Amino acid sequence: MSPEQDRLEELLAQRATEGLSAADAAELAQLLARHPNVDAQAYERAAAAIHVAELGRHEPMPAHVRDAVLARAPRGVSRLAAARPVTPPRRAGAWPWLAAAAALVVAILGWWPHQQGPPAVGAERAALVAAGARPIDWKATEDPAATGAKGDVVWDPRTQRGFMRIVGLAANEPTRLQYQLWIFDRLRDQRYPVDGGVFDIPAGGGEVIVPIRARLPVGDATLFAITVEAAGGVVVSSRERIVLLAQTG
Repeated sequence: MSPEQDRLEELLAQRATEGLSAADAAELAQLLARHPNVDAQAYERAAAAIHVAELGRHEPMPAHVRDAVLARAPRGVSRLAAARPVTPPRRAGAWPWLAAAAALVVAILGWWPHQQGPPAVGAERAALVAAGARPIDWKATEDPAATGAKGDVVWDPRTQRGFMRIVGLAANEPTRLQYQLWIFDRLRDQRYPVDGGVFDIPAGGGEVIVPIRARLPVGDATLFAITVEAAGGVVVSSRERIVLLAQTG
């Protein structure tokens, strides 16, 4: 692994355990842009899944599942993961805990469908709201795909993380059209909002929670907009089809 990849992993771990400064968040965004195949949310999913799995109101993870995962964990990690309570340490001590988290999250997410409670992404969003991020309601446009659509968007400028909660938006055909989020930043040229990532809405309705994947650091978000674009998304949107809007302030 190169020094740059080491730094990327370090920043992802720091973001999951304690958050990032504005400078670190900007550096992370640049590194992620150079390494698009990296799963930027892996550490957060691991942390959220373990945290929620440990909450008293949920049924404990079956012993055979936990034992099997710990048996596959790196040497020395199983002792740390078996400790109670599971509390992510600060900075230098974060690596062993995160390694255990990465091993455990696979089993947790595989076991979760048989339990009651939100999936990991829902837990991540809830944690962000609990930390002070304010949900902003979506406003549907007159586009046919947005009829009856609602939900909200949550964005934390400190950690550069956020989630879209969407209900009632028309399902798309991923091979033909996809939805794309745009974040308008007061500190940037309004003609070129920050790409927040493309996503799909499955058939069948219901609530969908989508992580925001900003391609660039966002200094002061003023407006979130979801457009309909060709499959794979675009670099600059024509904004011909805007389906949902959420304005800050």
